[in-house]
Amino acid sequence: MNEELTREVLEAVVNCDDREECIDCPAQSVCAVGRNHALAAALLAEMDKPKVWDGAPEWATNGRVYWTNGFDKEMCSKLYTRELPKTRARIIAEEIVRGINDEIYSDTKDIEYVEGVLKRYAEELTKKETN
Repeated sequence: MNEELTREVLEAVVNCDDREECIDCPAQSVCAVGRNHALAAALLAEMDKPKVWDGAPEWATNGRVYWTNGFDKEMCSKLYTRELPKTRARIIAEEIVRGINDEIYSDTKDIEYVEGVLKRYAEELTKKETN
């Protein structure tokens, strides 16, 4: 099963009354009629819970969650870390520098230089298209 369990599919499973035609149902490929209602409802409830990164700025790489009992300042906390996705320019720059140096780990300065050149080139192309 390679289908994605989207909100639409899960809602279709939860709302299935086992009497309707399944021809237009978005959950047709994952449905075992009458058997997945509880599981789909649990997955929907889990999707609706707030996540650590909800509302965080896109550039944030660290987030701390604090738990208190309402009276003390901080009872406990946990630090979460995420890696930001690489831009297309960064991916290409890494490939170029690794291809030139034939190394897995290349100098960050070289990668940043090539990335800067690619970004300037992209800006020039964008300016030409708008003119």
